[in-house]
Amino acid sequence: MGSRLFKRFIQYCLLSLLAVFTFVPQSQALDLDAVRFGLHQDKTRLVLDLDRSADFRAFVLGDPYRMVIDLPAFEWKAGDVDSPHNAGVLETRHGNLKPGISRIVFDMNRPVSIQKAFTLPRNGDKPPRLVIDFANVSAGLFTRTKSSVFGTLNVDDVQSNVAFKGLATPSAPIPPKKAEKPLIMIDPGHGGVDPGAVGSNGVYEKKVVLALAKELKKQLEDSGQYRVKLTRETDIFIKLSDRVKIAREHGADLFISIHADSLENHSVSGASVYTLSEKASDAQTARLAARENKVDLIAGIDLSVEDQDVVTILTELAMRDTTNQSKYFANTLVDHLRADRLKTLDTAHRYAGFAVLKAPDVPSVLIEAGFMSNKNEANQLNSASHRKKIAKALKKGVDRYFEQVRKNQRI
Repeated sequence: MGSRLFKRFIQYCLLSLLAVFTFVPQSQALDLDAVRFGLHQDKTRLVLDLDRSADFRAFVLGDPYRMVIDLPAFEWKAGDVDSPHNAGVLETRHGNLKPGISRIVFDMNRPVSIQKAFTLPRNGDKPPRLVIDFANVSAGLFTRTKSSVFGTLNVDDVQSNVAFKGLATPSAPIPPKKAEKPLIMIDPGHGGVDPGAVGSNGVYEKKVVLALAKELKKQLEDSGQYRVKLTRETDIFIKLSDRVKIAREHGADLFISIHADSLENHSVSGASVYTLSEKASDAQTARLAARENKVDLIAGIDLSVEDQDVVTILTELAMRDTTNQSKYFANTLVDHLRADRLKTLDTAHRYAGFAVLKAPDVPSVLIEAGFMSNKNEANQLNSASHRKKIAKALKKGVDRYFEQVRKNQRI
């Protein structure tokens, strides 16, 4: 294991190149009271009834086709949305994109283009409204027009880090750590507008992994041996790259991302632990990593223009040590899951290029606690007693990992 001093040096070099986050208080939420569709010969009209006028941002996305609307944070009072069959809407999803910003995503069965988007003020008994006119277009026209953005809402004016208010990247050298408890960063996957997998029992992955993360946090803190933080404590969306930054900026000693997978084969069940590698251990893991790495797309984030990790040489130096620590920790977790008679996949330690595991200076693992696509396992994951059992096994793995860290530091 590498020395703490080397880790702190790497962290400072990396942190000094990250952008500074600033906190903007979230204003009182809007009420979104109704969502209505109207079919016309040349277009479909979408109307959102609000309790007050508000700025907005609207655009379309492809692969798959979606129409997206961003608004100041709202409380959804529209209930289930019924859309005419000919409108082309497969599903309507909504959730928090970041503090102060909420998002509505309309999954479409074909390419569409927004023709007009405008707001109407309150008029007599008619509430303030947001009106979106959209029409079917060819795939070619969609490609040429998809970059158009309607509305003037600037989502970048709102704090983008969703877990810690007032979080800022240090601009001065970080003082050496005192002898303090290790910091463990737990990352509940998905959240907000991204529900993750949906169980056969109708429960969202984002809900069960947050509950499991909180249970693990409780057990770790109750031991008195660790400091623990969550990347998200509520139902909010976080970019993959921000999850990594949160861990690095807080000087985490360990990063644990928690998920619950879904497969077409509903008979498959069992937990598994993943570490980072350029080459996937198997085809199923490759597909899983590709799916997890695309979750930012549900929020309309263009991964091709995201900032790359800094300074190749520093990253490679840090990764050599971090990768070895991550693998050791993953094997330790698998051992304790099995020792506590929790079902795992036959090959329970797997690896692939998960974006959320790419902190070069923080040992990181991604835990798939089970399969939401398996009816029995989905029900178990929705059970507090089962989550407590999983958390107990994971805590034992954390304990064993840090016992080895302390032994190596004495050598």
